[in-house]
Amino acid sequence: MKPKGQKILYYTGTIIGVLGGVLGMAVGIAASPLFGSIFSLFFIVVFGLAFGLPYLRNRKRSKLLATGRRADGVITEMWDTGVTINNQPQIGMKIQVTPQTGPPFSAEVIMVISRLQTAYYQTGVNCIVKYDPEDTKTVAIESLGETLSGSSQTQSSQQFSNYIDQFAPNLPSSTNTSPYFPGKTQEQIEVELQKIDAESKRIVSTGIECKGIIKSCNWTNIYVNGDNPFNFFEIVVMPDNMPAYEASCYGLISKTSTSKYQPGKEIYVKYDQNDKSKISLSHS
Repeated sequence: MKPKGQKILYYTGTIIGVLGGVLGMAVGIAASPLFGSIFSLFFIVVFGLAFGLPYLRNRKRSKLLATGRRADGVITEMWDTGVTINNQPQIGMKIQVTPQTGPPFSAEVIMVISRLQTAYYQTGVNCIVKYDPEDTKTVAIESLGETLSGSSQTQSSQQFSNYIDQFAPNLPSSTNTSPYFPGKTQEQIEVELQKIDAESKRIVSTGIECKGIIKSCNWTNIYVNGDNPFNFFEIVVMPDNMPAYEASCYGLISKTSTSKYQPGKEIYVKYDQNDKSKISLSHS
């Protein structure tokens, strides 16, 4: 949502642009009716696409937020539209919506967000949306990182927690195979874990700490020291004096902390200043 000052600047600029365009069209038609009319038509089409579509989307969003039905949603896909408005990016998202009544459906959202919020809009993040039962092609996001039940966990993290509670105590180490280490025996996996642990400790001891946003949390089917899950993370790293970027790492977390290390959560990581693609969880 735009701050009040930005809204005033936006509407002031729009009004000035419209008045200038109308004056320019009048002068052009008066000077040359044919070419002036062509120019005017071109101006109307371009102006309509540039300002009309965002206006209509914002109007529909406001209507949905005021009168729509609430439902749980999960961001399943994101893309950059390549459009910026008042230096703020416009993004596109697909959201899987689960209504309180009726079957789930997929909807699309195109909206302008603050550059400071880009790390919070990631695939896998929960949201509460409002929708029109008569037109489910698009929805409006009411709040991000929440569900109607009041939980801030994603659907995947809830399923993950249930899976641990049900199976972890009965999973013998001799049968512990992992899709992240295909074809390796238990002994070979332990060797790989030792290498990963050594590299992680190196990065933690010498790396630079910064905030990060978890993009995905993937269970490797490996537990360490009982039923503590060893996961593979994709993270949006946000250094203090550099642009944000994406990197991945393995990380061991305690069973009781699984809800803190799920998509959309903000955590601390450390990165290797000589190779920023190498990162490690800082507080796990």
